[in-house]
Amino acid sequence: MINFFYTDEYLKHDTGQHPESIERIKTVKKLIFENYESHNFLNPPLANKEIIYNVHDKEYIDYIFDNIPDTGFSYFDPDTVACPNSLNSYLCAVGGSVEAVNQINLNKNKKVFFCAHRPPGHHAERNKAMGFGVFNNVAISADYALRSKKFEKILIIDFDVHHGNGTQHIFENNPNIFYASSHQYPYYPGTGDLTEKGCGNIFNCPLPANCDSKLFRKLFSENIVDKINQNFDLLYFSAGFDAHVLDPLASINLEDEDFFWITKKILDKFANNIPIISVLEGGYDMKGLYNGLNNHLKVLQDYSYE
Repeated sequence: MINFFYTDEYLKHDTGQHPESIERIKTVKKLIFENYESHNFLNPPLANKEIIYNVHDKEYIDYIFDNIPDTGFSYFDPDTVACPNSLNSYLCAVGGSVEAVNQINLNKNKKVFFCAHRPPGHHAERNKAMGFGVFNNVAISADYALRSKKFEKILIIDFDVHHGNGTQHIFENNPNIFYASSHQYPYYPGTGDLTEKGCGNIFNCPLPANCDSKLFRKLFSENIVDKINQNFDLLYFSAGFDAHVLDPLASINLEDEDFFWITKKILDKFANNIPIISVLEGGYDMKGLYNGLNNHLKVLQDYSYE
């Protein structure tokens, strides 16, 4: 059984004419409620500041809280927009990602979680918003999991088409958290070269523009699956679906079934009955998002029943 975190608070995070739109979460909601209705649905709690302080600078967090607009929009960077209702969306996205860890610690039979959150977070740095995201949902959750003393080594797999610069920078000196990313390169945000290795815990898989399924699978296998030879006790996916051939924000040409392949390839190598927390990142074509996510969830569903 997949445990889904979702709330209609995400429908209130109005970004106007923007790629990271309400339509994205409507598409995800339609998929999970119509096709996975027999699974478990949970409301994400609002995160408290103290948990966020462990990853993001206090001054930055306070700035975000103090600059949510009363009307209209405010911008934390040229791409990252807030409306009067955005703060609850930010805090639910963090809160659900963290609560997944609590649920795992309380009940080991709950081993697969999908966090249908917005906005995405993997670009958010310790001290700045970036790439549509304000708080780094996966990084805050992984940091919380490590601090719980229930997990010793954590793996984050990021298959969003854009490199998760924020997640990499937050953990690049932490030998207990490994970060691996496949992404178009060179491209936004400009990070993610093969030479970026952190303390031996960073594994990047740069993809050339117009990369197709065959080349993607070869590079992903060589640079991530075959290179990481560790045992982990918690696995995260930063699950972005903007590497889909239909997506307008990049030039990688993955098909629906590639997202099934990615997920299964990682689970076959690393998921030896360990818990999984998958957190939504990008995906800006509604058909590509729907079909890519459905393929990802099919593999997670099978694993959850093992």
